Amino acid sequence: MKITIENFLFRNIFGEEKALEMIRHAGFDGVDYSFNALGNGCAIDLTNHLAKARSVKKTLDALELSCTQAHAPFEVKYGDALNLDNKGFANIVRSLEFGAELGVKQMVVHSVAAPNNADFFQYNFDFHKSLEPYAKACNVQIAVENLVNSIFWRPNRLSQFIRLLDSPVFCACIDVGHAELMGMPPEDFVSGMDQGLVNCIHMHDTDGKIDRHWIPYQGIQNWDRIVKALVEYGYEGEMNMEVIHSFDYLPTELVFHLLCYTAQVGKLLKNKFEAYCAESFV
Repeated sequence: MKITIENFLFRNIFGEEKALEMIRHAGFDGVDYSFNALGNGCAIDLTNHLAKARSVKKTLDALELSCTQAHAPFEVKYGDALNLDNKGFANIVRSLEFGAELGVKQMVVHSVAAPNNADFFQYNFDFHKSLEPYAKACNVQIAVENLVNSIFWRPNRLSQFIRLLDSPVFCACIDVGHAELMGMPPEDFVSGMDQGLVNCIHMHDTDGKIDRHWIPYQGIQNWDRIVKALVEYGYEGEMNMEVIHSFDYLPTELVFHLLCYTAQVGKLLKNKFEAYCAESFV
C-alpha cells in the first residue's frame, strides 16, 4: 500500500518541482495530482497540457514518486452542456489525458449539485456517462465520491449509482470524513459498499461538524475501526491523505515539517492495515 497526498496546496506555495521534491523527501510514496482548486475552478493551465504532463512525469520519475490518483477540475455546473464546447467539461477531458501521461488509474470527478437535488441522480448519470468514452480512451477510471450533501450519503446509494453506470470505467471513492459528517461512521460506510467497487479512499479527520480535512487523530474518528474495515472489505488501493486544512494559516517555514508528520501518520495507518491483514490470514 502506498501513502499519497494531494499536491495542489504545495504546488501553489512552492511551484511544481519544489512541491514534488518536498512531498518525496517528507516520506510519501506518491501524489494525488490535483487539477481542481477550492474555488471550484481549474488549478492549472491546461493549454498545451500534454507537454506539461510529460514534464511533470519526468520529475515524478526522477523522484521515484507514483501518481495513480488525481482530482479533476470542479468547473461543470448544473445545466451546462456535457460536451467539449463547454470549457469546464473540456478541462475534465484534458485532465484525463494529462493524468494518463502520469500513470493515473483513477480520476475523482465530483458530482454536480442540482437545485434542491431535484434531478441530481439523472443529471449526474448523464454527466458521468458523457465522460465514459474519453476515460476509456485514456484507460483511466472515473471515481465517484460520497460528497457531503449529495444523494450518495449512504453506501447503498453510491453502490447503486455505480452499478447503474454499468461499466468498468467507473468505481467508488470513499471519503471517510464525508461519511462521518453525513451521520455514518466511516467503517460502516466502507463495510456497506458492494464488493469490488471501491478503488480509492480519502483519509482525513473531522470534528463531526464541518468538513475539516484534518490529519488523522486530530478529530473524532476511530482509525482502528476504519483501517480494519478497509482490510475486511479487501481494499487494495492507495491511502490518500486529504488533509489540506491542517495547513491553513501555517507559516511557510513549517509546511515541510507538517508534511513529514503527515507522512508518519500515514505510515502508522499503513502499518495497522498490514497488521490486520496478517491477522486475517492466521
